[in-house]
Amino acid sequence: MQQGRAMAINKDNSLKALHCCYTAGTGGGKSVAVQYAGTVPANPCLAIFDPYGDYEFHRGDPKNRGFAGKKVHHFETRVKFANQFAKAWRSGLPFRIAYMPKEPTRKEMLWFCELMWRACDGNRRLDMVIEELARWTDSNAKETGRLGECLTGGRKFGLVVHTVFQRSTEVSKTILSQSPFKIIGVQESRSDAERMGKECDLTLADIKSLEPLTYFKATGGLGNVEKLDLRHIFDKSRAKTAKNTKTA
Repeated sequence: MQQGRAMAINKDNSLKALHCCYTAGTGGGKSVAVQYAGTVPANPCLAIFDPYGDYEFHRGDPKNRGFAGKKVHHFETRVKFANQFAKAWRSGLPFRIAYMPKEPTRKEMLWFCELMWRACDGNRRLDMVIEELARWTDSNAKETGRLGECLTGGRKFGLVVHTVFQRSTEVSKTILSQSPFKIIGVQESRSDAERMGKECDLTLADIKSLEPLTYFKATGGLGNVEKLDLRHIFDKSRAKTAKNTKTA
């Protein structure tokens, strides 16, 4: 990342839009989907706005598994996060790094987005995750500022935005319209289920059929939806079966 650079570089209009949003009610497995739905590379350049430490890593603790079992380095101040992110990005190597401000606000989220926008480079892929998005966006307005720009313009600069929220009715329509990939888990209200069903050509009955850690995965384009089951992630016997099936 160049010192003082104000915006993304190396525009490449051939790059595909890969932005993804993840929605599920409490216990539905939103963060699990971010890690295991196949929407983030196995060895990513990954930055996370993680205000509540959903991706903290404590060895041996199944509730703090980092990101897909890999350690995520968390920083609480802008200076420390920006310095470590710049160092990791310049290295050219994969990394997992998170900004966890002590007092999370929309302003802090937009600062995070500003840094991602300044860093992104059409010659490289950069994945960014924003947790608890509904807290930082207005459902009644078009998303503006750097988050909106990352969503509408980031594609051509190699930026992939992953947004995570419980209720789709609480987020800006920009989030859904600019995210061709959508991961839909258990919904807590009829209004949320109906909104996501309309977005992905699913019926209310389809969405009601979901259980925790099961999802519909929309992959862009009307009707391009598949089922996704991640219950094996926390079930050793199911994990073994899934692994054997994959390698057979």
